[in-house]
Amino acid sequence: MIILPEIQIQDGQLVTRSKNVGDHIVHKGSPQQAARDFEAGGAEWMHVVDVDAALRRESDNSAIIKEILAHASIPIQVAGGIRTLNQIIEWFEAGAARVVLGTAAITNQALIQEASSRFPGGIVVNLATQNDRVMINGWQTETSYQPKDLVSDFELTGIAGIIHTDVNRFEGDASESLALGVELSSEISIPLFSSGTVRRLDDIARLRYLPNILGVIVGHALFEKTFTLEEALAVAAQPETGSEFDRAMPGTTSGSHTGVKAYLAAYSLSQAARWWNDALRAAITAHNPYLELAIPQEDLQIDPQAMSAHELQACYEQVLNESDIVIAVLDGIDNQAWAGFECGYARAAGKYIYGLKATAAGAEDQDTRIAAMCDEIVCYDPGDNALGLPFTHKSQYHNKGSPIIYQGVADTHVLHGGIALPE
Repeated sequence: MIILPEIQIQDGQLVTRSKNVGDHIVHKGSPQQAARDFEAGGAEWMHVVDVDAALRRESDNSAIIKEILAHASIPIQVAGGIRTLNQIIEWFEAGAARVVLGTAAITNQALIQEASSRFPGGIVVNLATQNDRVMINGWQTETSYQPKDLVSDFELTGIAGIIHTDVNRFEGDASESLALGVELSSEISIPLFSSGTVRRLDDIARLRYLPNILGVIVGHALFEKTFTLEEALAVAAQPETGSEFDRAMPGTTSGSHTGVKAYLAAYSLSQAARWWNDALRAAITAHNPYLELAIPQEDLQIDPQAMSAHELQACYEQVLNESDIVIAVLDGIDNQAWAGFECGYARAAGKYIYGLKATAAGAEDQDTRIAAMCDEIVCYDPGDNALGLPFTHKSQYHNKGSPIIYQGVADTHVLHGGIALPE
């Protein structure tokens, strides 16, 4: 489960919002320092909110947020008062990995559809609720909508996920909000993020076992030092108990466990590229019988010309859903919209995405937005051999709690759920 430390900014200060505007809690330190501390503490994502913009005030905190974006090396999702397409574009250009829509999601569904189409995997909807009713305008206006009335329609727009925020987070027990989160998650297949439900470390442990909740947004408890970010990350990363992977010992040679399925995305359809990708598949899988690499453009037994766009997309979604990881070739993308769909869908489904990037002189990413969706970039030198294949030299691997590919053909391994698969 992902922990997203939250930075809420009002009048340039760190705050914890309250549904009553005058009751906001001000914390010590600057938003910029908080962002640096969270990144140093191991955060893989951050959630930054402009409270003044959400409340439609004349001044906002966009300059501070853009400064945070400029210096951060981890993805950040930006929220607060974003109501137009121009604002969405501006935040992506400033370096945001995701843009969160709240009021605009309720009042302007056409905006969600257009934004999701332009920025696959980049749009998230925030549903703030109070007494099972959706709140808008900085939590000041109660609508007649119940969240369950909206989530299915939101999913069809192509958004990357939904944040459920409990406006009454400081009142009473969090159980009611957790129950509503479970109800919402059962209605959708895209990830749900829970906000306002973590007061103690035990709350994170409880949330880990709720279905389809990909992450939690935590701010107040961290600033009040109820627990540290490191402690929260440790709880979120704990292995599932009683699972197949826990019962097996690292380095096991048993073939009874499930293999790892990979999906090759975002590559050119030229004949040369097809040959390159077949060779890539052979190189990665040659010494690892437990890894299966799907190339849907070649493996799917379908006639794209005889299918509607929706039918074709459904076929690819099925292969993505069945995959554990996604490998995206970042160089030579000739259909950025389709590459964006594949990686955006994978990102929304919580898949771990590896990006392949050439390091030769003059080689550049064709789409930095797609590269930003990747959890890890694997660089290779196309001059290393005739094929220009990656994974030709053993190197250190990076463990971010997801399946890992070693960079070495002769000794390629994949780790999944803590099990080292044999050569």
